[in-house]
Amino acid sequence: MGVSDEDGHLIVSAYYLREGEPVSKYLDVIHELVHVRQFMEGKPLFDENYEYHNRPTELEAYKLAIAEGRRLGMSDKELFDYLKVDWMDDEEVRKLAKNLGLKVAPKRSLERVR
Repeated sequence: MGVSDEDGHLIVSAYYLREGEPVSKYLDVIHELVHVRQFMEGKPLFDENYEYHNRPTELEAYKLAIAEGRRLGMSDKELFDYLKVDWMDDEEVRKLAKNLGLKVAPKRSLERVR
């Protein structure tokens, strides 16, 4: 799931819609709708002056998704697992989690999801 930096539309794979975890899809929609708003405000969505885990637009989007996850009763462990994606290595996931105020799991517990 992502947002086009050309026209701001939401891009979602049919596979993810079919196979993704419902809570992850819900939190991803929230995250990506923040990016749609950011796009409409003229903010650079893919500012390469920042690493992904430090990018202001990503932190803003993840903070809203994490807040919603907490509202749903998700634990820091569940939210930490939500952050794990294929394009970030274990250390980047840990840095992102710390930037978002999540308790970081021990290194040995990191596994790829989604």
